[in-house]
Amino acid sequence: MEMNKYKADLDAQRKRKRKQEDIDALCAKKRTAAIGIENLPDDILIAILSRMSVKDAVRTSILSTRWRYLWMFIFGTLEFDDREFNGGDNSILVKRKKFKARLRHVLKLHQGGSVDSLIIQFTNLRSRVRSSDIDSWIYFAMHKDVKRFELNLSFRDGFKCDLYDWICLSVNQKRIKRFELNLLEQEGFHCCYKFPNMEKLLSHSHEVKSVFGSLRSLRLVDVDIEDEVVQYFLASCPYIEHLCIRASQSTKNLKVVDPLLNLNQLEISDCVNLESLEISVKNLVSCTYQGREISSPFKKTPNLTELTLGGEFCQSFIFEPNKHSSYSVQLVKLVLNVKTRTPERTTVPPDLPQLYSLKRLELNIVSVAFRSLFFFMSLIKASPNLQEFKMKIAYLTYNRRFIIHPEVARMPFPDVTRSTYEGFCHKNLKVVEMSGLMGYTTEAEFIIELLSKQRKGQ
Repeated sequence: MEMNKYKADLDAQRKRKRKQEDIDALCAKKRTAAIGIENLPDDILIAILSRMSVKDAVRTSILSTRWRYLWMFIFGTLEFDDREFNGGDNSILVKRKKFKARLRHVLKLHQGGSVDSLIIQFTNLRSRVRSSDIDSWIYFAMHKDVKRFELNLSFRDGFKCDLYDWICLSVNQKRIKRFELNLLEQEGFHCCYKFPNMEKLLSHSHEVKSVFGSLRSLRLVDVDIEDEVVQYFLASCPYIEHLCIRASQSTKNLKVVDPLLNLNQLEISDCVNLESLEISVKNLVSCTYQGREISSPFKKTPNLTELTLGGEFCQSFIFEPNKHSSYSVQLVKLVLNVKTRTPERTTVPPDLPQLYSLKRLELNIVSVAFRSLFFFMSLIKASPNLQEFKMKIAYLTYNRRFIIHPEVARMPFPDVTRSTYEGFCHKNLKVVEMSGLMGYTTEAEFIIELLSKQRKGQ
């Protein structure tokens, strides 16, 4: 009898304990809900949304009535890329149309006073595009006083791989009997969109304090921009740190000169009509120039330590080093894009570039199977303090149905033997990295010779 009473009291005690635990848990849940995300002020919620992608931020509009319009006030990075846009099982042109409609919708509904960054990748598939649509993107960036603006309309960045895969698949399936690739005519893919001129920009500036007055980074790819507009950006954007103009056919005579107190990165590439370029910026640290050979673009650049070169100018740097000695001696990092479409070189230059401060050298080269790579020993020999060497090789291949235009197959470097660079060692080289290798004997010979010179130095 007493035992049953004891068990009953114990069960009752356990029930009271469980009930109290349930009450405590419920109270804790209520306290958590009281300080939950729904109770945060709108400013904090908008700050959170501003750190999300545009796609995810817009999705939050379905959470509740309160969340429906919060995304319209985000102030972070607005990034749009038609390559990542999922338009269903539609054709590319239909997807592009839907992408433009969605982009127009987001920009039209945005209610915030400013945006940190606007980045738009819109791949060109036709020779002409509707300029008014793209103009509206630029005016939006101007009215929102962006700090970073990127507009990329290039064909290559978006669909080059897809085009190459399609060509290879068609050739392998014998749907195409003969395909001739002429890279010299790739300018046919140029978008032909022209950046608004000064008259248009100023006509939309009445609602803003200054045209891109807070701009820190400007990157335009496959966008034609006139010299006058570039000069306006340089003169009217005191905070600009990074400027990139790539594949502009309207850029002809460009001056990038002080006072530019904050500009430290500059890229001018593939501007086929460029006639003259002057760079005189005291605080410039990194520069990329890829294009035709022009006379002495680097005037006063005492802090320039990182340089990337391509096109005819890259050839001049290697084979006519005396023209570049005023700045080559100060370089710490050098990237050379030794590609085709430049005059063929068959002899070794008598002089070498002066690269006494160079610590990192990167080569991106185009070659054919079994062509000697020993010529590039000359650049290593000219860099006694070199610590890191990287080489990436892309080989031109041939078959009966896939033909590369003969002018593209010209080799931009001479074919030399090992004996040309015997008798020197390298004391400081620590890292060697090579990619794109196909297992050719010329690759093995180059690597073995390079490692032997490294061991002799040690």
